[in-house]
Amino acid sequence: MPAKKVALVVGVSALVVAALIAVYFVSSIREGREGVKLVIVTRLYPEEQEAIRKAFLNSSIAKEYNIIDVEFRKEDYSKWAELSESGYVDGFFVGEKYIYDVLCSEGHLSSFTLKELVDAVKRLDRRYYGMDSRGGYCWVAVGQAVYGFIINRVFLEKHGLQEPQKWSDLTKVDYLKPLLLGESTVSFPRPTKSGTSRTVVHGILQKYGWEEGWRVLTIIAMESSIVDSSEKARDEAAEGVVAVAPAYIGYGIEAEKAGHGAVFKVPKGEGILYLSLAAVASKAKHPKEMQAFILWLLSDEGQKTLARLFYYIPVREDVKGIEWVERIYSELKNNIFNYDRELATKIDKAVTAYFEAALADPDSNMLLKEIGRELALLLENKKIGLSKAHEILSSVGKLLVVKDPWTGRGEEFTLEYALSINDKLKDKEEWAKFYNAVKTAAIEHYRKILDEIKALG
Repeated sequence: MPAKKVALVVGVSALVVAALIAVYFVSSIREGREGVKLVIVTRLYPEEQEAIRKAFLNSSIAKEYNIIDVEFRKEDYSKWAELSESGYVDGFFVGEKYIYDVLCSEGHLSSFTLKELVDAVKRLDRRYYGMDSRGGYCWVAVGQAVYGFIINRVFLEKHGLQEPQKWSDLTKVDYLKPLLLGESTVSFPRPTKSGTSRTVVHGILQKYGWEEGWRVLTIIAMESSIVDSSEKARDEAAEGVVAVAPAYIGYGIEAEKAGHGAVFKVPKGEGILYLSLAAVASKAKHPKEMQAFILWLLSDEGQKTLARLFYYIPVREDVKGIEWVERIYSELKNNIFNYDRELATKIDKAVTAYFEAALADPDSNMLLKEIGRELALLLENKKIGLSKAHEILSSVGKLLVVKDPWTGRGEEFTLEYALSINDKLKDKEEWAKFYNAVKTAAIEHYRKILDEIKALG
């Protein structure tokens, strides 16, 4: 090849290479300038997503790792495994622990590799992190919450009632007294309308056992104003309309701030702990930056932000400066039991249908209240003693025998029966059939007891 032609080819090649290098550097600079956008699957509501997004993007950690945006996507749990493998999402934040455990065991979560994050996780209590088969950390709790009850001391003092220490205390006949004045001792939300109520119902059944748990729930329902939301129950307890309401800690602290005698308590040995978790998707596009987000959640700033926005209790006990946290920490000690969320899921449809038909339905609840008023009146007039009253209350709360809508046979509402019918009740029409069968059995049972009580007077 002539020298001139060789020189021309070399020159053109050099220009092409130079152009490619220039494009690469411009692209790199642009990518660096534009920064990283994280995509995180969550169970947070839109307004909660926006609040945590703004707080994080203003942090020094976001700036250090060049993270300029976070897109939260609320997706059903059934999609999480697929999303983790898709390469479209970077991680997960908030959701049930057993879902994270399944994702971890099936290899859908990446182990933490960022040294600062690994060091932070190592310092936490063992219950706050999960480990994969290779010994890596696959999820970490960044916050915790607890379910307990709001107690209004002004209402209790007005009626001369002792402060309940646990849910079963409310089965004592003294708590029936407000019914004589047309008042309710408890405000209890329908479990189909309130996640808090649903959790507490399952918690009572697990803590006390199936039969005793339903007895406790029946007597509580007798004393209750049945409401359609956790907010309504919170407000009634906060204002002293009732003495007690089940509550998530956030609503409990809000009730305290109202300043009308309400205080949030963790029932002795009956607190239900909820862990708020975070993890990295197995095929995350930005695994390092996702770990940086989790690192921020565990930082002093992140822990305080979660407490301020969601009333999450820090998982790090060394975080200071949150006024209500120290008291709640002391109440958590020895007052938490091992709540089985997986079991609750397996029987949830059956449990909520039974509760709403037998205890919360207006016709059923009216009869329960009438039984409660009659018992309180008999006690006040000394027509019966305490032992007889408790005997009657126990009989009211026994498990109902329900005419099975699918076989026509009488079936006692045992745990085994609840497990066997739960999936059928996912269909609205089948749920309604069972609801009506339970309501019919409940009304027949309560009317029989009411007739027996009236005969005592």
